[in-house]
Amino acid sequence: MSKLSPIYPHSSSSSTRRDFLKSATVVAAGLVAAPAAAPAEPNLLPTVELAGKKITRMIAGGNPLYGYSHFNGILDKVMVEYFADEQVVKFLLDCQRAGINTWQSNFKERTRLQFPKIRAAGCTMNWLCLTDPWDANPRANTPEEIHDAMMKCVDIAAPAKPIGMAHHGVGTDRLFRAGKLDLIKDFINKVHDLGFAAGISTHNPAVVEAVEEKGWKNDYYMNCFYRVTRQMEEFRKEIGVEPVGETYLASDPPRMCKMIRQTKKTCLGFKILAAGRKCESPAQVREAFKFAFANIKPGDATIVGMFPKFSDQVTENAQIVREIAA
Repeated sequence: MSKLSPIYPHSSSSSTRRDFLKSATVVAAGLVAAPAAAPAEPNLLPTVELAGKKITRMIAGGNPLYGYSHFNGILDKVMVEYFADEQVVKFLLDCQRAGINTWQSNFKERTRLQFPKIRAAGCTMNWLCLTDPWDANPRANTPEEIHDAMMKCVDIAAPAKPIGMAHHGVGTDRLFRAGKLDLIKDFINKVHDLGFAAGISTHNPAVVEAVEEKGWKNDYYMNCFYRVTRQMEEFRKEIGVEPVGETYLASDPPRMCKMIRQTKKTCLGFKILAAGRKCESPAQVREAFKFAFANIKPGDATIVGMFPKFSDQVTENAQIVREIAA
């Protein structure tokens, strides 16, 4: 079987599988420790239901916390420098105080080590896990390797008791492109067997359409508003040029939102701000939120990454959601 070109390469400091499993074992005992006394429940943002849980219609995204700016390497480093462990804890507590009751992230080594601190500090937010096969196996390349690594990630994340686990979007799109989408059924079944909601993340509306046609029992989708996993040949075919770097097409959000509205399953729209490209002014941010909530279903939610180094994005975005998404 031919190899698939890697996307989102991992740094040379990625743990080996042995180190990965060892570090997970070390922290597992503390993952679900009883938190410190939590503050009184805040006035929650508007909520929807996901697998029997009430989740706020804005979910705090984890990409900025771990340096995934989806912009450039310089901003990646700035985010990592800002979000030291203590700042990650503070950020999540700020989100909780602002009325956000759910956050989403991967479960890489740094996250695993932070998790007991987050809970001990009084953060009682729901957690959604985005399982990342390249955490378990940085060299995962073929569809079978991605599948096997994804299954290992499920085992590693389970002790932290997320309310749901989603199949990583880059992995999903690569399996779809290779004609191996059916490998995801094992992931869905395993997550369900462990008692958690099973999600499928994707950047491609065609994936949602294909899964719906198959009638799978996944509980939710994570839907990227922008198809950032296009290959160069697809760009040449669609717009006649080869772009440099991660590219965001203005025509993408309506396409994904159309598919979101067609499925009855809960959808969590992400990159609604185009990874910060729609943050040039408060008016532009508000317009992006307004578009998102006007074009997803009333029972859907959004995942929004925030970087409050220069302004209080948590409070600002929460206020917008209160006004628009009720």
